[in-house]
Amino acid sequence: MKVGILGTGKMGAAIARRLSQQGFDLRLWNRTRSRADAVGVGTVVDEAAQVVAGSEVILSILTGPAAVHAVYDLVLPAASGQVFVEMSTAGPALLDELEPKVTARGSSLVSSPVVAAPPAVERGEGFFLLGGSEVAIERIRPIIASMGSFQVAGSHRKAANMKLLNNSMLATNLAIAAELVTAGVRSGLSPEEAFGFMKRHAPYLENRKSGYLGGPHEPLTFSLKDMLKDLDLTLESLAGPGFPMPLLEAVRAAFAEVVVEHGEKEVSAVLERYR
Repeated sequence: MKVGILGTGKMGAAIARRLSQQGFDLRLWNRTRSRADAVGVGTVVDEAAQVVAGSEVILSILTGPAAVHAVYDLVLPAASGQVFVEMSTAGPALLDELEPKVTARGSSLVSSPVVAAPPAVERGEGFFLLGGSEVAIERIRPIIASMGSFQVAGSHRKAANMKLLNNSMLATNLAIAAELVTAGVRSGLSPEEAFGFMKRHAPYLENRKSGYLGGPHEPLTFSLKDMLKDLDLTLESLAGPGFPMPLLEAVRAAFAEVVVEHGEKEVSAVLERYR
């Protein structure tokens, strides 16, 4: 199967390497070509439309709504009968706008948010949420299954909102752990002791242990600025006059306080508001 990939950031690169290992014929495009070249697999093309012209299925994994709109404006004129798999965390409103544009070209849209870090996807241990028609989902099933497990969410909106809930819960745990670890150290606990209690409730914090123990915020798998973007999307999609979300607003404010100075760092850099 010929598969195109639009976007070769951390997740796009991991997806490309995994699919190459599984024998898929790949075409890659990234706005900065050197990043696509650096992946080291598939055929890299100069124009986004070239990915579509030579592929049966196109995966897009981009930074947010603006990037998705810009890239699809470039590629849809070349579309004809392909399945587009939109994997970015860009919110349900974007998918509502995108679907009629895709179907107008005789193509199908599947939303497939990724609920896993890039290394897990590269190992074939990713988890994907799928929204779209049964026919389109069945067509892409071999691609998704080669990267891990999946859940058919039903509609695009459900898949997108599930991903936003997931990321918002992650952000909430990261932020409260930052506050409580710092408070614990101020009270006389060692960083290791305070962090140990946080891990009892959120074991995946271990992946970001370095930052919580006072070291660098590494490894970089999910930038703080991207988490702030996801929190904004969650509040835009789910909050409103009839349903305020003050706790999530407070979490969003914690990330916003440090995004200018630390936005390119791993999400554990929310700790920097206390240092």
